[in-house]
Amino acid sequence: MSEDDQFNQAFGKHTRISLSSRKYINDMRQLARRVKDFTLKRSDADRFTDQAWRLLGRYIANNTHLEKITLNDCGISNEKMASLFYELTYSTSLRQLDLSVNSFGMDGLRSMVPLLNDTNLSYLRLSHNNNINTECFELLIQTLHGRPLQSRFLKSLIIGSCNITNISALETHNLPYLQTLVLTGNNIGREGFITISNLLQQESNLDALHLLNVGMGDEEAEILANSLNHNTKLNSLDLQRNNITERGYKAFLKLLVDMSSIKSTYNSNHTLTYLWLRRRADTTMIRHINLAVELNRQHRSSRVAGKAKVINYQLYSNKRKEMCHVQGIEYRSIGNVFTDIEPTLLPRILALIGENHGQREFYRALIQMVPDLMSCVDTSGMMKALLVKNKAQADSLRQQANALMQQASVITAENSQLSGRLAARESGDSHYSTTEKELK
Repeated sequence: MSEDDQFNQAFGKHTRISLSSRKYINDMRQLARRVKDFTLKRSDADRFTDQAWRLLGRYIANNTHLEKITLNDCGISNEKMASLFYELTYSTSLRQLDLSVNSFGMDGLRSMVPLLNDTNLSYLRLSHNNNINTECFELLIQTLHGRPLQSRFLKSLIIGSCNITNISALETHNLPYLQTLVLTGNNIGREGFITISNLLQQESNLDALHLLNVGMGDEEAEILANSLNHNTKLNSLDLQRNNITERGYKAFLKLLVDMSSIKSTYNSNHTLTYLWLRRRADTTMIRHINLAVELNRQHRSSRVAGKAKVINYQLYSNKRKEMCHVQGIEYRSIGNVFTDIEPTLLPRILALIGENHGQREFYRALIQMVPDLMSCVDTSGMMKALLVKNKAQADSLRQQANALMQQASVITAENSQLSGRLAARESGDSHYSTTEKELK
């Protein structure tokens, strides 16, 4: 049977497949350049025969321009997967594949393995497939891990709302180039969070992690938050619809703005730019978390973000007091906060307080800081320096005094002579008078 006959038999008018789908599939078959993505409607998918699924797989494999295939909610079973992937074992152009909201399981996934081994696929979505379980997940991760180096690495894996309860395969068969991972709706348990925590502390490139409704409690939240202390890759984290309370929120607030010291605040996590914990910011803790994330988003540089957090939280007494309270940290006056800072930097710090929080906060900080600054001053050094200064001044004064004494002695001798002459004149000394007359 010719190609045209096969196409007409599988996709002809008699099949009642929509004209738009038939035209798009025919363009795909003829390698039309304009065909870059294809989406199949459920109403058309229900009319597909095994031959139609097989031909669709062939056309996808042969097309060199097709980049995206969306077969969302198409009622694809294990049998239909086998037909679709019978000839779809390789594609040079396919980058995105969406097979979500279907009903295939392990057998259907096995049908897809040849494509996963040899394609340049970078985006794979398998969400809302109830028959995809832990065993399927292990096969999928093992297959993706074993892809040849010359193929492009999978960057986005969306596999939410399935029946996956164990994700340890991610650690056994690490996918170092994975950037987006969605496990929403899978009850991965405490061990799952330990696995994710280990990944985030290793050389992971995860940029976005979605863990909505995965049974996360406060303990799991603490495990995850602690794993992000030194992570510089993860930008987006969605943890909504979990069982996190104030204890878990505190772990994330400390991650973003650690108030235990100036250095800790400066070195807090500045990478997270999107963090969703609950839909509404109806608690003080959540509001502070949102503000800290906003600072990260505004200042992409860690150095700039760290400085901004120090200014906003450590240099502002009201916020420092509130943040210490919600984190369970003992509040310290601003003078005590800066005891480890070089004294020469304190004028600059006071200037920053004035510039960012106004004169009232500046004077408040100055008043609180002065008594505490005295404990930072090296009083012994000051006394020694003062002794040296006073000794030099005393030596200088002694030299001046000796010079003045010499001048006083000369003046005293001269006065003595003048006094003698004056006394002789006033007493009428005859010798002096005769001599005076002779001179006249």
